[in-house]
Formats: sequence, structure tokens, C-alpha cells
Amino acid sequence: MKQAALVCLLLLVVFGVQPANAAAWRSRVWPETPEGITKPHADVTEPDPDPDVPLALQGWIIVLDPGHGGSDPGAVNSRLDLQEKNINLAVAGFLKGMLQDLGANVKMTRTADEELSIAERRNYSNAQNAHRFLSLHVNSAGNTAAWGIETWVDTDANQIWKDYAQTLHNYTVAKAKTYESDTPDRKLRYSGFTPPWDGGKKIGVIRYDSINAPAALIEMGFISNDAEANRLARSDYQKLLAEGMAEGFVEHAKQYKKEDGVIKR
Repeated sequence: MKQAALVCLLLLVVFGVQPANAAAWRSRVWPETPEGITKPHADVTEPDPDPDVPLALQGWIIVLDPGHGGSDPGAVNSRLDLQEKNINLAVAGFLKGMLQDLGANVKMTRTADEELSIAERRNYSNAQNAHRFLSLHVNSAGNTAAWGIETWVDTDANQIWKDYAQTLHNYTVAKAKTYESDTPDRKLRYSGFTPPWDGGKKIGVIRYDSINAPAALIEMGFISNDAEANRLARSDYQKLLAEGMAEGFVEHAKQYKKEDGVIKR
């Protein structure tokens, strides 16, 4: 009898507490809870910067645009119960803090789960007299094996805009590779020229003829790829991507002044 009872107890431990939903399943897959999505980032007290050392982005006005929001979830992974809008906002939160630490005046098109039109996002950036604009997104594809990072800029933009996008892209990819060395570099792509945005169609939020600040859009990975989606939902990976972007901003500021590339309309 004792032996039978022990066997039953063992079976309950092994099979009786299997996760019944996607959230519970994710808790086993992710070594760290993706709190970057589910709750605000905790404030971290940092030492005051040396007042005699100029900050790399002092005086820069940077607008961050977490794509989608509200009733528009963006791309989704129903298998893992993930929505693009939440990942975009989480990474933007990390990046905002990093850029502020570098001296930038950072504005965000949205800070909560709200829906904005493309025009509202561009108009907000223009109203802030932004020096740079960055839209954050997550990719999706019918081919669930597709993965990697790509960055978009308007094909008609001037060289400063393209250099800005390329620098952010390079540093973001490099940082992602420190986490997953095989992360594909899907290169800089040109809205209005590179497929699938061909035939003259452009990504509206970064249109060269409508937004005044050099603008780029980073697709941080594919939510349709379960392995990459798992990384995108982790706060440590979100923070790493943000670090790469912040380093890209610093490098760009070594090459150009904040006013360079800004269009006066």
C-alpha cells in the first residue's frame, strides 16, 4: 500500500500540475518573467553625471514611436499569446531612460496602450521640433522560420537620414548578436523601393515628404518565429536591443550635429 501511494504521489507531481494556458507555459520557457511587458520598469537610481563632462546627446530632442497600440495590436503570435504593441512599448521604455541618461530630451508618441494614426505620430514629432525620430516595430511573416533585424528609411531621404538609419541598425544588430550570435542582419531597407514596399508604396510614419526630422523604423525581430518571439518578450533582451540603439545614437552624434538633416518646411 505504501509503495502504491508513493507512485500515485509521484504521478501527481509530474503530471498533475502541467500548465493549462499560454501564460503558464511561457513561465517555463522564459528563465525570466517578461516584466517589461506586464508592468512598468522600476526606477533605478544612478549616480549623478560629472558636470564637467558633456553628455553625448545633450540638447537633442528625440521622439520615440512605439508602433501600434489600443485596438491595433500590430503583429501577433497567438501560440504564445504575444502582441507586437506591447513589445514595442517595452523596448521604448528602456530606450527612453538610456537616452535621457545621455542628455537627450526624449518624447514618446505614446506611453500607454493607446491608438494613434500615422499622421498623428508624424505631426507629434514635427510639433516637438524633433532632431531625430525612431519608430519601433516587430516583424511577422507567413514563413515562421524567418527571423532577424531590419531597418527602414525613405528611399528619397538625404544621406544624413540614411546614415542615421544605418548606424542605428548596425549597433542594434551587433548587440542582438551578443545574445544570439546567429541573429540575421537583414540590412537597411528603403521604403518606396525595397520589396515588399515596392511600386511606390511607402511606410507612412517615416515619409521624407511629411516628417521633418531624420526618421528610421527598426523591425526588431519576427514575432511569427517562436524562438525569436520568446526573446522579444524577455525584458533582458528588450534592454539589450535598447542598449544597441542608444549606442547607435551616440555614434551618430559623433558624425553629425543635432540640426543636421532636419528639414525646415
